Amino acid sequence: GQQPENEPFKNVVKLDDRGYVIAGESCLPDGAEKGIFVAGDCRQKSIRQITTASADGAVAALAACRYIDSL
Repeated sequence: GQQPENEPFKNVVKLDDRGYVIAGESCLPDGAEKGIFVAGDCRQKSIRQITTASADGAVAALAACRYIDSL
């Protein structure tokens, strides 16, 4: 998590100057198309721990379920 490998996605989501995806606690990347979610240590955040990455996964999964249900 200390060196994100998000370069392949730079045309899909916005990255900060360190290469992390710019996304808030909702796990929805800023300015990305609908249906894209980001979780864990690839996301811009202040704390990088297994517990926070796991929580991101739950948040992103629920957001993805809501998105799929809305189709």
